Amino acid sequence: MHRATTRLQTLLNAGEFVVSAEITPPRHHDPGKMLKVAEMLAPHVDVVQINDNLLSQARLNSMVAAHLIQQQVGVEPVLQFSLRHRNRIALQSDLLGCGALGVRNLIVLGGYPCTIGSDPHAKDASDIESTAAIAAIHDLSTQGKLFNGDVIEPAPDFFVGSIEIPCDSPEALQKSIAKLSAKIDSGARYVQVQAIFDLGPLQRWMEEVRAHGLHKRAHFIAALFPFSGAKRLEFLQKIPGLNVPDHLIARIRSNDGDAQSLQITLELLEGIRAIEGIKGLHMRCIGAEDWVPRIVEAAGLRRVLV
Repeated sequence: MHRATTRLQTLLNAGEFVVSAEITPPRHHDPGKMLKVAEMLAPHVDVVQINDNLLSQARLNSMVAAHLIQQQVGVEPVLQFSLRHRNRIALQSDLLGCGALGVRNLIVLGGYPCTIGSDPHAKDASDIESTAAIAAIHDLSTQGKLFNGDVIEPAPDFFVGSIEIPCDSPEALQKSIAKLSAKIDSGARYVQVQAIFDLGPLQRWMEEVRAHGLHKRAHFIAALFPFSGAKRLEFLQKIPGLNVPDHLIARIRSNDGDAQSLQITLELLEGIRAIEGIKGLHMRCIGAEDWVPRIVEAAGLRRVLV
């Protein structure tokens, strides 16, 4: 049976530089404001990415949010699929739900631990790690095989990716590349690199990616975290996994304002686009979604029409 590719998959396979932006579901059930954000972003991006209970806070179900955006706004969603709060049964149930709703682009990630969230009684599921989950989703998508080996028909069809954090120390690089290779072997077809504030680790990490030929086996997308001013950057520095260098904060403090923030973002974007193997940009514009059109216009990016 022929299976249609997603827009994201089509663009990446065609060698287009893909542009996406992030949408955060609300902490209530009303999707109105979220849909307006999606409408604002749609003319400027190829896809939108829906985060999944961001920072371990209970939010509108991300799968439902992705479906509403796809149906009511008409822009293709990419769903962050966190393993933090899903055991194997919940994971499979949500995958079947995604299949029923036509949400086919998934990014598998562990997710921030519940300990950093707003509910002190919440506990991590810790039932399956990311490489095994990617392999299981791949088997479900290609063979209709559930995690216990049962076969279903019809099988849902997913385009699966992973999230990685770039590093540059020799020991960390070795472990990172081995883990990444295993994820690609398991079925990851694209890789989103965690938000970049310093080009050095990304450049060194991508050198190793190319040395191992991984850039020929998966598509790589780099993430940026647009920010408006020193206070925002200082807040981002406190989030686990976001390595914001002190020199960047010092620079923005010396000339705080939107123009300086935009200039730094454009410099990082220019550096990202110059790295061999990077096929797209994802903007983690949480709380700063209105910056996306400015960045797209200033950088000369364009939404690809297919």
